[in-house]
Amino acid sequence: MKLFFIPLTAILLSSCSSSSNLITTKKAARVVHQASDETVGRVSIGDLNSSFLESGSESNYNHSVIEIAGNIIAYGLTEEGVYTVTLRENDHEALCTFEESISKQLGGGRTISSGASVTVRGQCQSTGFFASHPFTLHGCKIVAK
Repeated sequence: MKLFFIPLTAILLSSCSSSSNLITTKKAARVVHQASDETVGRVSIGDLNSSFLESGSESNYNHSVIEIAGNIIAYGLTEEGVYTVTLRENDHEALCTFEESISKQLGGGRTISSGASVTVRGQCQSTGFFASHPFTLHGCKIVAK
């Protein structure tokens, strides 16, 4: 019975976190859209990584709307309809999530393509201990190419 319970728990947990990622992205997109330029912080990806690795969810940037710049190293679409873009600045990476409105800007030399340099604005949130990145920018929008 224990062998059956562990895989079932893992499936349920991953299903819950996947659907909540779409909800999180949509909620954050509203916050990002409403943020005024004066309240948006501009931070390097390296500084964000350091802050979240040192302080976790207690980081001063957690739940703040910020802008970061970097080169696109990966992009994709999750099964739940969340577009993801990974940015790199020097040796540091950031995962950014977008709503479906970004879809026409993906790939083939468009705004979101491998190697392109962009500035994005999003709501920064701690991802927890077992994530591949210490934070994620949710509800992002492209600010500059």
